[in-house]
Amino acid sequence: MIVLYVLDGCPYCEKALGILKTEKIQYEKIVVPNEEIVKKTFKKKCSMDTFPMIFIETEEKNHFIQLGGSSDLEEYVRKSKEIKESSLGMDKLYLVYKNLYSKN
Repeated sequence: MIVLYVLDGCPYCEKALGILKTEKIQYEKIVVPNEEIVKKTFKKKCSMDTFPMIFIETEEKNHFIQLGGSSDLEEYVRKSKEIKESSLGMDKLYLVYKNLYSKN
């Protein structure tokens, strides 16, 4: 499951939602009120400056990791397709996240 925090009228948010719909990826959309104090709170809490803010559920139920924004989602979907097509049997999208972003 992917969770997106979006703003109404945000073109990057619409782009991310379009990707998820096209790829038939299950998601939950949460609309953030377009009020400066609310946006500042989200930005501070998530350590991100832009919307959408996208999170992916890990195999541990109700545990989410931060993916990033719409361009990160594009890369994530592209990599997940490559992994699925490679016949590795990795059908969980969070594994893609680990491959892309765990460089520690």
